[in-house]
Amino acid sequence: MAFCKNCGQQMDDNATFCASCGTPVDTAAQQNFQQNYQQAPVQPQATNVDSDVQQNRGIAWLAYAGLLLLIPLFARKRSPYCQYHVKQGATLLAVVLAYQIAKSILLTVIDAATGGYVFYGIRFHSTAYTIFDILFWGGSIFLLVIAIIGVVNAASGKMKELPLIGKIPFIALLMDKIYAAMNK
Repeated sequence: MAFCKNCGQQMDDNATFCASCGTPVDTAAQQNFQQNYQQAPVQPQATNVDSDVQQNRGIAWLAYAGLLLLIPLFARKRSPYCQYHVKQGATLLAVVLAYQIAKSILLTVIDAATGGYVFYGIRFHSTAYTIFDILFWGGSIFLLVIAIIGVVNAASGKMKELPLIGKIPFIALLMDKIYAAMNK
């Protein structure tokens, strides 16, 4: 197999001119090249894991958007990449729900214990209630940042655990059972 020294196009072995650019073929150099020819390195083929990541990273980030995790759960149930992110997203969703329930209970107890006051027919919360409410807003922002980290990881093709909550095992085990039941 001969190649043009000017443009690099493939030529017949017995060609005297390049059909693409018209450069004359130096037969001595061409024969020397063919004798010393070594095949160019082959491009590595994408592994199954790489192709799974490339095919599913556009949908895997939905796992961190609350109940939208149902989309990759059902649409890509056989993808290990989506399964990983759905498990992480389900863990995040469980933590957010537990956080919201605990926040509601605690703020209700604080409001009942400290009272509050009514001023011209408008009910105001106590200072303690307001302080705890602000602290809980900080926790909500923290959980939002964790969700954003998960979205960025999933969209960029990374399989990294979420900070602090990524290692909670019982939600991931529950999701493994759900996947096993779905893939039967």
